[in-house]
Amino acid sequence: MNNPKLTNNSELLESIISLIEHARKRVAFSVNSELVMLYWKIGKSINDDFSKMGKADYGKKQIEKLSNELSLRYGSGFKKRNLQSFVKFNAVFPDFEILHALSAKLSWTHFRHFIYIDDEIKREFYMQLCIYERWSVRTLQERIDSMLFERTAISRKPEKTISEDLIKLKDDEKMSPDLVFRDPYVLDFLGLHDSYSEKDLESAILANLQNFLIEMGSDFAFIARQKRIVIDDEDFKIDLLFFHRGLRRLVAIDLKLDKFKAEYKGQMELYLRWLEHNEQKEGENAPIGLILCSKKSKEQISYLMLDNHEQIKVAEYLTVLPDKRTLESKLNLAIEIAKNALGSEEKEK
Repeated sequence: MNNPKLTNNSELLESIISLIEHARKRVAFSVNSELVMLYWKIGKSINDDFSKMGKADYGKKQIEKLSNELSLRYGSGFKKRNLQSFVKFNAVFPDFEILHALSAKLSWTHFRHFIYIDDEIKREFYMQLCIYERWSVRTLQERIDSMLFERTAISRKPEKTISEDLIKLKDDEKMSPDLVFRDPYVLDFLGLHDSYSEKDLESAILANLQNFLIEMGSDFAFIARQKRIVIDDEDFKIDLLFFHRGLRRLVAIDLKLDKFKAEYKGQMELYLRWLEHNEQKEGENAPIGLILCSKKSKEQISYLMLDNHEQIKVAEYLTVLPDKRTLESKLNLAIEIAKNALGSEEKEK
């Protein structure tokens, strides 16, 4: 028999541990918020002083003097480089009320990454995704290094569309497909460098499912591999089936070793209609299909009007990550082409 005294003591202990842990978290959040606001106020004080003096060489000298004095009193946290970051922090986030709300969700180390992203739209993208998906500082750095913004479909849209989608994410916590899907997907963790089959690709993804889900995004949940469906007494199989919690949609993924072909669209449409009629639950949105190819066929995709298709996405995957300069050049060119195409469509209307 269980000793009632031990049971009571155990329950009491767990209750106290829970209280302590919750208190520690609240203290940590409070300390973080206070530090963020302190650094912002220091930056504002320095910026205000610079504005009054209006001398070109004054800033550098003053920051150096301040750094020496503050470092003697408070340690290495007030080195010249840090003070310069505080100054930039205040300049990039001038609105106190907005920053105060953000300080409860993001650490100073997060902000230190954001302030060096010059493009406002890109900065807002990383900030809102960081909050929504609760990225650590390390994850944030990895996302920036892998050029997530440039790989996400939203980067190819007009600035107004990007801003509207980010506002929905911020205010309503609603993800749009353009914020979810990427191109290309970086699958260098699979270890596939030479010749391999579709089965090898699929098996490698499942063996590295955690990394694959990280690359896909935090809201993806794995459902099935080789999902069998029967139509007209004929067997078909969906390579991978996921559910995206934010979009509230099933996501069918078709893996292709070769370049995109027109018939892949019809195949995916068949899968999506079947899922819509047989697997979609009440309250869910229509399923989405992702065709992952080793290479996209731009003209075929354009003629099939898949560039901005609501339910079918086509993307390349990379099993070997190219150097950053090559990737950056490729992505910037893709963004420029997509935005020029959108501009042409608007003129025709």
